[in-house]
Amino acid sequence: MPEAEKTTPKAEDIKPIIEVNRLSVTYFMGRTNEVKALQDVSLKIYPGEFIIFFGPSGCGKSTLLYSIAGLETHTHGDIIVDGKNVAKMKKNEVAEFRQKKTGMIFQAFYLINSLSVVKNVVLPQIAIQAERITRMAKAKKLLEHFGVSTQADKLPSELSGGQQQRVAICRALMNDPQIVLADEPVGNLDSKSSRDVMELIGELNTDQHKTIILVTHDPSHLNLAHRVFYMKDGKIVDIKVNNAITAAAEQGWGAKEAPSVSKELELLIRTYSGIAPGQLGGLLIPFKAKQVVAEVLTGMSAEELNKIEKQVQQMMLSSLEDKERLVSFLDRPASEGGIELDKRTALKLGEKIERVLEEIRVLQKEEKEQKEGKVRGVDKQASEARSYLLETFNADLHDQKQVQAMDKALVQRLTNKIDKDQLSFLLHQPLPAGPDLDRRIARKMAKHFELLMLGKFSG
Repeated sequence: MPEAEKTTPKAEDIKPIIEVNRLSVTYFMGRTNEVKALQDVSLKIYPGEFIIFFGPSGCGKSTLLYSIAGLETHTHGDIIVDGKNVAKMKKNEVAEFRQKKTGMIFQAFYLINSLSVVKNVVLPQIAIQAERITRMAKAKKLLEHFGVSTQADKLPSELSGGQQQRVAICRALMNDPQIVLADEPVGNLDSKSSRDVMELIGELNTDQHKTIILVTHDPSHLNLAHRVFYMKDGKIVDIKVNNAITAAAEQGWGAKEAPSVSKELELLIRTYSGIAPGQLGGLLIPFKAKQVVAEVLTGMSAEELNKIEKQVQQMMLSSLEDKERLVSFLDRPASEGGIELDKRTALKLGEKIERVLEEIRVLQKEEKEQKEGKVRGVDKQASEARSYLLETFNADLHDQKQVQAMDKALVQRLTNKIDKDQLSFLLHQPLPAGPDLDRRIARKMAKHFELLMLGKFSG
């Protein structure tokens, strides 16, 4: 874990990777149909940030994205990317800039249907004249990483939409750009593929530290970003900060001014940036409930989510199992204050929420007994959590050494020696360091286990 002074630097000490100054874009200038797509826009984006440009269709968000990419030629103002003014570049300089500094992901994929998947992916390397052996090896490695290696010799038309977008992401990363620009990347995908692709884009930021700029009009994506730029009529009308570290930098906190928190809370804040140091005890219950519901539920309105959150709060405060009451509430007509899910969905959702709450109660009880010297302590918590995680994610361990390695990793997280990302890393490691779980299963388990850590945390 980096020290506080490294994670909460003063804003003036951070050099932006992108700086836009008084940018305007006007189409059909001087005509009766003149369109001011962007009006005097200024912003700064820092290395490693996940940024979203959000707003309705026609607000200028895509125009701003393409201006930063060097694809928009009607610009007036300055666009400084990694110290160079894209707006002042010549055509050949812009082409080189796009090839080396940025990777683009589009809504429509823009794969060449007459070329195989692997040949589509290597195109950026051909543009910079990379050797064939090198570019083919890199393409295959990316296709493997993003789960489409078996499609390498197929044509794009033979792939699903989600698979095509994965291929497009591989192509965007071929030249290892610092900046990834994504224009409505899930606009043509079904809900499951959308979640998968957004998860992959998030990993580019969290795992590979790419600077991500995403254009979207879908509000369900907003919590993924460090900062959201709200746009309307070609202007930035508001900026929302989601990430606690970014917020600290924006407020100019120095190392000595950063709030002091316990190790346990510090590690939870890495995952749940909405936790404030003063948000302890009973004040933390609403936040815990929100995370539990968000983990098991998608596709609900904010009002419905709020209603369910209140039910979960009551269950957490009472510490009693009350699945029947929760199922009844989920199945009840909206006119009677319920959510009006069908009976089967209500039962499934109620069971999932209760299962998470039950595991949280077990961990809380065992931790209390541990402090009283009545049980074996953290080893028992790890054993219980391991059984729960394997059952929840339908995963199997094949020998006792894997069991021991998984328990050892969970103990380290339970004792606050590692964080979520380090737990994910350990769970994926081969013996003897870890139980050698699939990378995606390991990441999902670590993420879900963080939910349990949040739930049992009492401040």
